[in-house]
Parts: sequence; structure tokens; C-alpha cells
Amino acid sequence: MKKLLMFLMFFSVCVSAQEKNHEVNSEVKELMDFHDVIYQIWHTGWPEKNIEFLSSLLPEVESGFVKIQKAELPGILREKKSKWEEGLSKFGKCVEDYKTAVAKKDSVGLLTAAEKLHSQFEMQVRIIRPVMKEIEAFHQVLYMVYHYYVKDYNLEKIKESAAQMLAKVDELNKAKFPERLKPREENFNKAKSELELAVKKLKDVVKSGNNKSDVKAAVNFVHSKYEELEKVFN
Repeated sequence: MKKLLMFLMFFSVCVSAQEKNHEVNSEVKELMDFHDVIYQIWHTGWPEKNIEFLSSLLPEVESGFVKIQKAELPGILREKKSKWEEGLSKFGKCVEDYKTAVAKKDSVGLLTAAEKLHSQFEMQVRIIRPVMKEIEAFHQVLYMVYHYYVKDYNLEKIKESAAQMLAKVDELNKAKFPERLKPREENFNKAKSELELAVKKLKDVVKSGNNKSDVKAAVNFVHSKYEELEKVFN
């Protein structure tokens, strides 16, 4: 009986850890799976102007989109739900245009629809995936602090996370800014500096941890500065 209880406790911890790992992973599997058909459209059908091949992919396009519609966003993407749904509406229109062009045997319309479908797929990916992997790495730590550790007031975890976030900011400082977004680099550097100062303030506040409201305010301040950093890319 004792062994069974220990096993159940261990199993519960493992399941909880897996759920948390899924929650901080900003990926929607159904969207990534759709890349298989998009790849065929964009790298074979569209450049070769192979209308028959593009038409044959319609069932995969429709079934793949249905799966994306039914997909649940992980917790870390909860703040992007409205943008995700707005993008899905546009995505659905592209699928309908593709279907209409196939039904009408409209070769020009199908090539146009294929191009728009590819473009909207990329836009949908950008909604859930930060422009820089270093930003995503920072957000994964912040997410746990903002949505769990502060709620439970787990001061040790908050202290540990503050140190981790400083390390993530350091990685962000060393990261190469995307060349295609050069005009936004000045605003990015300003937002990044403000985020770093906010994290340093949090680290100082949690040293004592005597004032719970101050700790919460410091975490909220970091979160607001992270949101400002993300807005640079909107």
C-alpha cells in the first residue's frame, strides 16, 4: 500500500511537470503539422504552376485547417488569444478561396489563393512565436512567476526566477537583432533596457521579501515592460 501511494504521488508530480512544460511551450502542434501541406503547395505546386497537384491538396488543406480551429492554445499564449482568433478568421477565408478556385477550375485564382494561404500561414505562426528565441526564453520564466509563483507567494521561486530573468536579459543583449527589422532596433533597445532595469528592481525587492505587495508590484512592473518590448514587433 505504501509503495502504491508513493508511486501515485510520483506519477502526479510527473504529470504536473509535463502539464507545466506544455503550458510554457509556445507551440500549437496542429499549426506546425499544417506546414506539411503548405510546403508542398509553396515549394512544388505554386512554383511549377501545377494546378492539378494544387487541386489534389484541397482535402489536406481543409482537414488541416479544421484541426487548427479546434486546437487549444497553451497557457503562455493566453494573452494572444484575440490575435490568434482574428488570424484564424483570415486563415479560413484563404481556405475558402482555395476551395472555390478548385471548384471553378480557376487556375489563376488557385495560384493567387495558394499564395495568400501560404502568407496567412506564416502570419499565424508569427502570432504565437516571438521574433527572437531569446525573447521566448525570457517569457517562459516570466510566465511562471506572473501566473504561479506570485499567486502562491513562493518567494524562493520568485528569487530564483529573478536571477534567471537577468541571465535571459543578458542573452538578449548579446543576441543579433533581425536585419529585416532594423528600423525598429532603436525602440527595441530602449524597451530592452527598461526591461532589464525592471528585472534588477525585482531582484532587489525580493532580497528581503518582507513586503508582499512590493514584490507583487515589482513582478507586475516586469510584466508590463515585457509587454512593451513585445509591442515593438507589432
